Amino acid sequence: MPDDQYRISEFKKVLRRNAEEGVVDLDKNYLHKFNVQIHRFEDVLRNSRRNEPPNRWSYHRIGLIREGEGNVKTGIFSFKAKKNTLVVVPSRVISSSSNWTPDTKGYILLFNMDFFLENNFSHQIIGNKRMLTTSIKPYVHLTDEQAEEVSRIFESILIEKKQQEIVNNELIAVKIVELLILGERLFELEESQEANQPLIDSIKRFVDMLDEYFSKEHSVKFYAERLSMHPNHLNALIKKHTGLSAKESIQNRILLEIKHLLHSTKLSIKQISDQMGFRDPNYFTTFFKRAEKLSPGNYRSSFD
Repeated sequence: MPDDQYRISEFKKVLRRNAEEGVVDLDKNYLHKFNVQIHRFEDVLRNSRRNEPPNRWSYHRIGLIREGEGNVKTGIFSFKAKKNTLVVVPSRVISSSSNWTPDTKGYILLFNMDFFLENNFSHQIIGNKRMLTTSIKPYVHLTDEQAEEVSRIFESILIEKKQQEIVNNELIAVKIVELLILGERLFELEESQEANQPLIDSIKRFVDMLDEYFSKEHSVKFYAERLSMHPNHLNALIKKHTGLSAKESIQNRILLEIKHLLHSTKLSIKQISDQMGFRDPNYFTTFFKRAEKLSPGNYRSSFD
């Protein structure tokens, strides 16, 4: 069984080796399967470039930053994770991070549904947790007292995990459930303090629609009409709450998917252009070149 240091080392190698994919699919590239892992964040960052390229994984990831800071993108949200920030990356959501300061410390927990099923827990333990869905803001800034409470749970999971005994898995599952229940409460508390709940609901609907339509619908107008608001208002709303405008969110999601298809499939440029909803292949090339400073063909040939 690989130890924690080896797993972290292999994780970093996979990200470095496959960074040019556009979005690193860790399910495909990381070969050491597991159901649950927990690490101190400083151990993950040690001897690294302190940047994590866009990636997705079938594990839910929950992190707590206790010291330091870095820039994080998860889904359409872009934010600074700083002291006492609780961050959630749901399964298969594209995420990346950069510019972590040398003093950064904290925790990172990864788990999947199988871990709970193997320990005789219902799938509803995970399935009904809103904080593990893509439609809510994936971070919350905690008070010192709240962060201490969350830290105690992470520390107890670390202690149990080090025992390397199968009998401890049930207790670890209980602790993760405790973390999820507390996390739900903290996320709901922050939501309740927001001034305008209808606007929050609009953001959630935009996130859901983008996930469904990004490959076919590229205009802010399309999403704004379905939310019954002006495109300029939608741009400003999304920018305020996620760090990126609606237009930037749409374009970034399209670009990530194009890069993934160029690297990971044998589809022709024309086929990718069609699949991504571009009626004019020339505009597809212009769109990609404007963002990457390379044509789609040159981007693909850079992997040969």
